[in-house]
Amino acid sequence: MKPSGSAARVGRLLRFLGGHGETGYSLSELARAVGIDKSTCQAMLLALVEQGFVHRDDGHRTYALGPSALAVAAADGDRARLVRLARAELESLTADLDLETFATTTFAGSLLVLARVPRSALFGLSMRVGQTLPLRPPVGAVHLAWAPPAAVDVWLPAAGPTPASGFLADVTPETCADTAPAGEAERAAGAGGVSAGEVRADAFAAGVVPDPAWAVEPACRHRRVLDAVRARGYSVTADDALRWRLRDVVDQVADAPADPGPRRERDELLRTLAEREYEILDPDEAKSWPVGEICAPVFGRDGRVAVAVGLVAARTLDTAGRAAMVDRLLLASTRLTALTGGRPPD
Repeated sequence: MKPSGSAARVGRLLRFLGGHGETGYSLSELARAVGIDKSTCQAMLLALVEQGFVHRDDGHRTYALGPSALAVAAADGDRARLVRLARAELESLTADLDLETFATTTFAGSLLVLARVPRSALFGLSMRVGQTLPLRPPVGAVHLAWAPPAAVDVWLPAAGPTPASGFLADVTPETCADTAPAGEAERAAGAGGVSAGEVRADAFAAGVVPDPAWAVEPACRHRRVLDAVRARGYSVTADDALRWRLRDVVDQVADAPADPGPRRERDELLRTLAEREYEILDPDEAKSWPVGEICAPVFGRDGRVAVAVGLVAARTLDTAGRAAMVDRLLLASTRLTALTGGRPPD
């Protein structure tokens, strides 16, 4: 049995409205965004308005999500309450730091954006609520750092095979122990006296990985990332042009979910990022780093990560700047854990 084409179009329409906040859109804008003709779009909207899933503003002749759609979203009581609390915390965080903030969770093998608060400036990440990314390395480290081994074993193979190491599922913590990177002193000596942190910071801008061992054994690197995130209590990722391209492509996937082109490019970008130094393992080893995002866990009642809250730095930060952002973010995540009745893992 084939899925209903009309139902799929309705789903795309509701997903578009849900992912673009409370802004109303005209018939022409919606038809263009969803990729259907105006007459078909109008017929769908009339039915959705009648059932309360879409609200029509007769004065402006625009459409937005209606009360029935919001009621469905609120039916998931615990998650809805968590989203409300998270959004309030994000608003406070954005007001204090003037940075875009967001909350994510894992859902059906994907990383799902639950809430987002933009910064005051016009320029920003423009992350959308409801947007998803496949949960595969390097995405989702803060969600996996406290996960049981079985969940990590599912996450690692999703990065795909590499010529040097075969399938990533074959790389265990025991085999990774033999492939850990050399100490900082050895790497500094090999770089002619320049610290490894300075070498890697320069490499971010060029889009290259200076240490071949890190490219040869990506699965071991991803395991070390999880260890580092768990040890320090938060995730901090490097920023470069490739990550910005991924953000653009994720927008394209959300706008045209049936188009295979953006999906293919998204998956290829993720594979490329999985071979790079996506996570900054030791942000204190250099004076400054080009930081992309900083994320911290919010634990549930079972001691597992229920939600991650994060901020978009998208700038080069010195030690003091990073520390201030991290301290404020950890305050928010700790407070959310307490407000939702969660507890850190034993």
